Amino acid sequence: MIRVGRPSQESVPEKTPRDAAGRSLLTPVSSMRSFWGLMRAYWVSDRWKEAWTLTLVIAVLTALSSKAGVWFAEASGELVNSIAFFHDAANTTPLRSLLINAGVLVLLVVLKDAGFTGVRNLVSATLHRKWRGWLDSRFNEALLDGNHTHFHAQHASTGSGAPAPDNIDQRVQESIKDMTGGAIGLAMGVLAVATSLFFVGQKLLENSVEVKGLEFLGSYGSAILAFLAVATYVPLNTWIAVKL
Repeated sequence: MIRVGRPSQESVPEKTPRDAAGRSLLTPVSSMRSFWGLMRAYWVSDRWKEAWTLTLVIAVLTALSSKAGVWFAEASGELVNSIAFFHDAANTTPLRSLLINAGVLVLLVVLKDAGFTGVRNLVSATLHRKWRGWLDSRFNEALLDGNHTHFHAQHASTGSGAPAPDNIDQRVQESIKDMTGGAIGLAMGVLAVATSLFFVGQKLLENSVEVKGLEFLGSYGSAILAFLAVATYVPLNTWIAVKL
């Protein structure tokens, strides 16, 4: 008589945490899965000195360009005054004043466009190239890691119903190029508007005088009227442009 017994229940050894984890699931771009994570990755990386130096140079040049715009407006006013009072009897040196004001205006144009703006464009292009190159290297390292990410992404499962993407590395590089360029341009534009508002507002407050009928505003009367005009003009024209 043959006795058929139950198979012995052998205990299966549990995997250690090290074996269960296997390879690390973190990649060089794991911290870039959110918008702000992607934006700040370069500035908190091991190349943060390079990133912040270029950023600060761009910020300073943008502020100087905005300040030069105020100087240009003042020089333009002086040139108009020298033309308007060219034949005035009180103006003893009309030609000299006209030439000096015209020369100052030309120098400011050269300083602003060829100096501040030109150098800023060069530095921003350098930042764009270095930021883009760093991101390209991070994503390439993630695609060509030990988990064969590029291979699995290039040969997607046929049962998924979605075609496998082609030229992943090229698509990533083109996206990085557009994203970094757009981000730098947007940041420079916002900073230029902010610094222009600051310097123009500062000059308006310096030259502000009391307005007849608005004495309760004191010496800030003309500045407040100018701010109200800008606050009305900009939204109204933006609304008209959108409607058109």
